[in-house]
This record gives sequence, structure tokens and C-alpha cells, in this order.
Amino acid sequence: MGPALQWVADAYAGRPQITLPYGLGDTADLTDALAVLKLAGLHAVVESHDTIRLADGRRARLPTSTRNPRGEPDTPAELLLLAPRTVMQMQIALAEQTETVLLVDVDRRRVWVNGKQVLGVHDRWKDAAPIYITFAVARMLAINGAKFDELVNRGNLTPGQVDDALARLGKRVHRTRIGWESRKVGGLVDWSIACYPGPGGIRTRWRTDLPLPEQAERLIGAGCLISGRGISSRPGYPAITVGKTTPYRLVAFAANEIDMKGLGFEPEDEDLAGTELLLPADPTVFATATAAGYRDRTDDIITANTLLRADTRSEDDAAALEEVRNRLWFLADTGYDLRWNLPD
Repeated sequence: MGPALQWVADAYAGRPQITLPYGLGDTADLTDALAVLKLAGLHAVVESHDTIRLADGRRARLPTSTRNPRGEPDTPAELLLLAPRTVMQMQIALAEQTETVLLVDVDRRRVWVNGKQVLGVHDRWKDAAPIYITFAVARMLAINGAKFDELVNRGNLTPGQVDDALARLGKRVHRTRIGWESRKVGGLVDWSIACYPGPGGIRTRWRTDLPLPEQAERLIGAGCLISGRGISSRPGYPAITVGKTTPYRLVAFAANEIDMKGLGFEPEDEDLAGTELLLPADPTVFATATAAGYRDRTDDIITANTLLRADTRSEDDAAALEEVRNRLWFLADTGYDLRWNLPD
């Protein structure tokens, strides 16, 4: 968007403003939708102000707030045409469950018709993959920096993915003679904790009478990574030592489906205190844990974000978040001194 126009500001400054109900006044541009349909092999032409006709003769009608603005005669339509500016999950669900819905996602070049997707990426998390990869690269650079090849190997990424992530990070990072790192000491720490959009995926809660350490052992044995304040019970980890109370919940990340009942858990339907199991849409959670040298827990920044996003953050959780954050800042500062301020 270009610079603000003074005449527009002056016009808006006048009172009273005359406004239409939401949605009226917006035009529905079918041109881009027709182009995406063509990519899916569905050639179509505009037949009336709100109707297109596919090559097989079926008509698809776009629901509009204004009916027949030019007095055109109504024609029967076999399909409901949806081409919103932003495609929502409920619209995808409708298109996948209703054969008479034709859904066009112009931005991501996706089309659903006859109850199935016929164009575009099928796994919706892949739409967010570049963002998840960007945050994974930021987590790997936040403390010690890394060479380009190290980011590829440690993150199990392709050179193209790393290159795209560095471009998205922009001025937050820079390339030095010894590799890439945060432009400011610790500059990626708070950003990576606070701005990480969350792991997405599926979240379920489970209950058991087992003590938390035993729960952790069973979940880790099944391939999970523990996160949040629950890692304070894990050996060899110096952070999250504040507070005398036991965490009210264990948080675990799983790469695949887990037989929770086989591990001694039952579904928790009533309160939020049960053990929390996440099957994240973000596949980088496990790679960055491995890059940090952890086999039983998430990396420190994901742990801090888990604490930040807790449903009911107690004083102990808040103190634990500060402790993890302070530790990350200390490591970032120390790492910088070791790389740049000590003689070779």
C-alpha cells in the first residue's frame, strides 16, 4: 500500500459518514476465479452477473447480497460457487461434504468440486510450512548462530527452504564471516518466543492417576517430547527450578498417533487439568529439539512458548517462563562473547 493520500484523509474527516451494511459495495471479481478453475481443468464462462457455466453445462451461482441488479432472468444453477477473499476451514469442510459446492481459493490456487479437492496442496498445514520453517531457522540462530549448511543439516531442511527463511527474517539476521546470526545479541530470543504462531495441529487432554514423572517416562518412551514446566522433573536440565508446587499439567508433543489408553490414560472431557497431547502441524518442533541436543523435550524456545500460551498461567508458570527466557538471553550473550570478543 502506498503513502496515505491527503484528500482521502480529508474526505473521511467530514461528518456524518454514509455507510452501507457490511459486504454491500464490495464487488465479486470472477476473473481470477475463472483463471484458477482453468488450472484445474474446469473451463468456465461468465453467463450472468452471478453465474458461470462449466464446460459440462453445469451452472455455478455466486451468492450475492444484490439479486439481479440489471433485471436479468433467473436461471437454475446446479452448483453453489464460493470464491471468498479468505477461505476458511468451515468452507473447506462444506465443500468436502457437499458435492454441489464449487469452492475456489484464488490466493493458494486450490479448487474443490464434487466433494473433493481437484487442485492445490491437500495438506493445509503445508500452506503454513514456510512460516514454521522461518521460526525453526530463527530458533537455531537465536543463541549461537550457524552456517548455512548447518541450518540445512540440523533442521533437516532443503537449501531452498533455508534461503526462503533467511529472506523472511530480513533485517533480524545478517551474514557474518563465520555464518548467519541474529543482528542484535539475543534479538531473536523474545521474537521467537512471543511471535511463534503456535504449533497448530490437534490437541487432546487425558487423565491418569500416575504421577507426572511416570507419565513423562511413558510418553517419552512412546516417542513424545515433553514441554512446559513438566520438563523440570527431567534430569540434566537446569532451568524451570522456581516454585515448589508440581505442574498441574504435563504437555507432550507427538509426531504420530499415540495409543494413550495402552499407556494408562483415559480421555479427559470435563476440566483442563489433564495431560495435554499435541500432534502439531509444525513438523519442525522435533528437528529443532534434536538440533538442541534433546531427545525427551522440546527446544527451550518452544518450551517458553508453551508456558506463554498456557490456558491458565499460574505464578509458577510465569516465573518459569522468565527463568527460561533469562537463561536463553544469558546463553545468547555468552555465545556472542565467545565468538567475537575472545582472541583466536
